Amino acid sequence: MRTKLMALIASTVALGLGTSPAWGQGAPGQAQTVGQQAATTQNANANANANQNAVNANVPVTIAGGNVSGGSSSANQAASNKAAAAAVNAASTAQSASANQVGGKSSCTAGCGGAGQYQAVGQQANTNQNANANANAKQNAVNANVPVTIAGGSVSGGSSSANQAASNTGAAAAVNLASTQQSASANQVGGSSSCIYGCGGAGQYQLVGQQANTSQNANANANATQNAVNANVPVTIAGGNVSGGSSSANQEAANVAGALALNASETNQTAAANQVGGSSSCGYGCGGAGQAQVVGQQATTYQNANANANAYQNAVNANTPVTIAGGSVSGGSSSANQAATNIGAAAAGNLASTTQAASANQVGGSSSCVYGCGGAGQYQLIAQQAATTQNANANANATQNAVNGNSPVTIAGGNVSGGSSSANQAAFNIGAAAAGNVAYTAQVASANQVGGASSCIYGCGGAGQYQAVGQQATTWQNANAYANAYQNAVNSNAPVITAGGSVLGGSSSANQTAFNLGAALSFNLAQTLQQAFANQVL
Repeated sequence: MRTKLMALIASTVALGLGTSPAWGQGAPGQAQTVGQQAATTQNANANANANQNAVNANVPVTIAGGNVSGGSSSANQAASNKAAAAAVNAASTAQSASANQVGGKSSCTAGCGGAGQYQAVGQQANTNQNANANANAKQNAVNANVPVTIAGGSVSGGSSSANQAASNTGAAAAVNLASTQQSASANQVGGSSSCIYGCGGAGQYQLVGQQANTSQNANANANATQNAVNANVPVTIAGGNVSGGSSSANQEAANVAGALALNASETNQTAAANQVGGSSSCGYGCGGAGQAQVVGQQATTYQNANANANAYQNAVNANTPVTIAGGSVSGGSSSANQAATNIGAAAAGNLASTTQAASANQVGGSSSCVYGCGGAGQYQLIAQQAATTQNANANANATQNAVNGNSPVTIAGGNVSGGSSSANQAAFNIGAAAAGNVAYTAQVASANQVGGASSCIYGCGGAGQYQAVGQQATTWQNANAYANAYQNAVNSNAPVITAGGSVLGGSSSANQTAFNLGAALSFNLAQTLQQAFANQVL
């Protein structure tokens, strides 16, 4: 027995007799740190103001001691007023990091320290976007045809008309678009060791952290105010007879306010951590190798969208011919036609997509230890957190005052023969609001551990494996939509006739089509997918 012990001592001493010692050496260490940080701040403001005062007047005045034979008289106006504002932010952030470690080969044979490997990869991306758009359109459109005829004799009048087409539009759009892509890869491969006696176990550590914060705020305000007045008021005063032509007032008034606020964000995080332990030739008194992996992913998305649309319309269309004669009056047809459209529309929307994928893989190295072997240890931790907050508010207000009046006034000392009299009105008032949130969150985590093979026979420490996978997804959504439609539609046909003789009246009619609609839609759609896979093989 003593002979064998002396031989073992002799052989151990012989290992260090060379020119460069192959025992009692500390193993080399490796450390890698990769850090990436990106910050994006965007602010876009757009303001558009359009103010229009359009006045068109036809006022011929005729004064004669004898007879008057008048031609046709008309006033035509086409007025268009527009204010449009758009504020847009678009941001794209891409981060890619790769860390790779390969351990070197050690020729130390006795009393060797274990090699160490360390990797840390950190990625952070912050995106802040603010978009504000304001559009204000104000229109005052006045169209008037007021021929005045005064004659001592008779008057033979031509046709008289006032035609107006008024259009007023206020449109605002605020849009934020953000895309964040984070990709991280960490790889460690342990080196081989020739150590045989009293060898320290190699250690591997990996840390991968990803954080993405996105904040978006979009505000859109559109205001459209329209005052449209169309009047046809021919005035005829004659000492004799009056033979009047046709008289009409036609108005088309359109007022539109539209607002759109939209936020769209996409966040993708991908992390992969891989560890492969190196092989060990240690046979006696060997320390167990250790592997540790930590992967963390965090994504925070905040979105706020506000859209306000206000449409105010005052549309007045009047046909009021006034005839005063000492003799008889033969009147032509008289009509007032009005088409008034008022629309306030607002839409606010948020779209958010968050995807997190994490993979951690550990493969233990093989050990040739036979006596007094420490057990290898493996540790894995994967944590994923996603928080999405969405708020959408849409408000639409449509207020319409539409007045259409046909009121011919005839005063005669003799007979009155009246033509047809009519008032036709089509009034449309719409307030529509839509607010919606759509959120999608997907989390996928995979953890895999494969223990290394061990040849230990006597005094063996047990191998240890630990895995922890945590996933948390929180989604908060709030959508509010308000639509208000107020309509005052007045259609009047009121001919007034005063005669000293007989009255022969024509047909008289008043037709009205009034449409008032307030519609609001709010919705929230959320989908969350979580998948976790954990695998351990001893």
